[in-house]
Amino acid sequence: MSVSDVLKRAGFVSALIIDDAFDDVPIAADLAMDEEAWTIFVDDVRIEQELVVEAFPAYATMSANELRASDEFVKAMWDLKGKLNDELWMRLFGTYERDRTSDREFLQKLKDRLNAAGLEVKSAGRTVPEDAHECHIIFADLFLGAAQQDFDVEKSIRRLRELVAGRENSPPAVVLMSRSPRLQDKKERFRDDAKMVGALFRVYRKHDLLQGATVETTLERLATHHADAVRVAGFLAAWESGLAGAAKDFMKLIRRLDLSDYTKIREVLLDFEGQPLGSYMLDVFDRLLQHEIEGHGPTIAAAQELNRIDPVKYPTPYIAGSSDLQNLVARSLWQNAERLKVTGNTAGMPVSFGDVLVRKSRFDFAPPATAPEDEPDALVVLTPACDLVRQPGKRRVLLIGGTLKALDNKSWKYKSKGVSTPIAQFPNQPRMSIDWDLDDQRMLTRDELAHLIRAEGPYSVGLRLRESNALELQQRMLADMGRVGLVSKMPFTFPVEVLMFTTDADGKLMALELPITTGDGGVCITGRDAEGNDLTRLILTEASVDEILTVIPKIEEGQVHPRARETLKRLQASASFRSFLQRGLKAPAATAKGNLAPVKVPVEKKDGEEEPRDEVVGLIARNPGDLGTLSSNDQKNGALVIVLNDLEPHPIMIGDAASAGEPDGEEV
Repeated sequence: MSVSDVLKRAGFVSALIIDDAFDDVPIAADLAMDEEAWTIFVDDVRIEQELVVEAFPAYATMSANELRASDEFVKAMWDLKGKLNDELWMRLFGTYERDRTSDREFLQKLKDRLNAAGLEVKSAGRTVPEDAHECHIIFADLFLGAAQQDFDVEKSIRRLRELVAGRENSPPAVVLMSRSPRLQDKKERFRDDAKMVGALFRVYRKHDLLQGATVETTLERLATHHADAVRVAGFLAAWESGLAGAAKDFMKLIRRLDLSDYTKIREVLLDFEGQPLGSYMLDVFDRLLQHEIEGHGPTIAAAQELNRIDPVKYPTPYIAGSSDLQNLVARSLWQNAERLKVTGNTAGMPVSFGDVLVRKSRFDFAPPATAPEDEPDALVVLTPACDLVRQPGKRRVLLIGGTLKALDNKSWKYKSKGVSTPIAQFPNQPRMSIDWDLDDQRMLTRDELAHLIRAEGPYSVGLRLRESNALELQQRMLADMGRVGLVSKMPFTFPVEVLMFTTDADGKLMALELPITTGDGGVCITGRDAEGNDLTRLILTEASVDEILTVIPKIEEGQVHPRARETLKRLQASASFRSFLQRGLKAPAATAKGNLAPVKVPVEKKDGEEEPRDEVVGLIARNPGDLGTLSSNDQKNGALVIVLNDLEPHPIMIGDAASAGEPDGEEV
């Protein structure tokens, strides 16, 4: 299918190019960087003061700095071309005019390529035409200004927000471009500030955009995934508007409660329950707000639309390292740590339902008085909240013990035995998981608990599970009394270094030059397949995929080991490999002990074939150490050897420590 056919199928019929090179007149900011030119111009232009005053009467009353900042003065001097001394005029405008001429040549070539792809092309400078909202794809200069400064980025982002305004549920695709080498560093800032979905935008240096078939490939990708990307964008837009509407309705509802209502609630309910008013109202308001969100029709409709996303066309991620599903999992399992500061009961019970007590000696900040090493790493409170406040002096609290384990690529499995909490994030510590021992049951009194978690005691209350997750643990402990159904936990992602090799004539590994792939690395995402078995896939960035697919055809048959040549032919001819590389190659688990595994991809079925079959196009290993020379058994499949090395986990800074370490919002 041709690019024009793909565009038509996606409904792409028009494109808009936004670039300040289309403007007929520069503004002061375009010339601001050339201080030397301005200094010479302001000094020498006095010779032709009469001509300058005639064109710009305010000249005599303004200082040099005021003139440099005046768009009107710049326009007046620009219009004096042919009248003002040529050398003097070129001193001020020469660089700008040369850059604009170069940019216009680029823009004409871009327009021709878009026209050839079947798109109707419109162009605009800093002033965008009224019918711009009708365009399906926008090519925009990220730096709307010759100075190429950060404030030019802000103008561009502001302009693109205007273009997307009113189209949040069906935004256009956007390609950002610039002469600046800093463009790639702006991708994440643009995604966040312009509120764009990664699959809806790309960034390119102008020179690179016209190389090879980059324009056509970009159009094809944006068009192919546009419908699904719009579904995601619509879902996020619905959430944003839904939250605002829900918050408004929620506040209207709770404002109806007056002081007398709060006091009556405490008098007729909480005094008996032993629960503080603040803690109780937080719990109730949480549920009220959730109810309002669930009633937002557009959000529900947008969520239903997500079911139509086609997994067969799964695109490669555009921004490296953009996924951190573990963070979402943690937030869905645990209450915010700040919530622990609100007293959980008025009966003097030092813990609440779902509290997790952590042995301090597991961390570096342990005080001298610590629990014996045979004591559990963690204890979770499973006594119902209402029972905690009734006869607290006599009440014994049920806890079960658990073991903290480092959460890394080797320990994580989607399908796990026993009972576990998949992620626990303690302040300034690496992520961990907790394996619960349902046979390790403890019954402690209030005083025993208070002694356990006192300032110099061996345990502290580290986190609190959300009620549904604490209930699940409780239900599992109560054997066959049933489980509370929960949202399936999301798969986890682990960053990896990605290296690729082929073999030389002697069977030794020879590295392929892949600077983008080496720089971006990849992500191993671990979940489960349709049968419920653990499944790991290697996800690469779009730029890495392009680089790999460019290098593989350049591997010459004569340079690889003779036994690998047939595999090389299969690799270079395989459309399935190209497809799976973009969707995610099946990768070994981190526990695979570094063994080489075959890279298998489906073979296109021929007439008469009933069963699909696979072919081997290379080898893949995870954490193999030093491979050196391939064994004779592996040499025949060594046309491509993919080596994945897991990156070491690091502490995740949260709370005040995280805020202190965050860069200034203006930095990118």
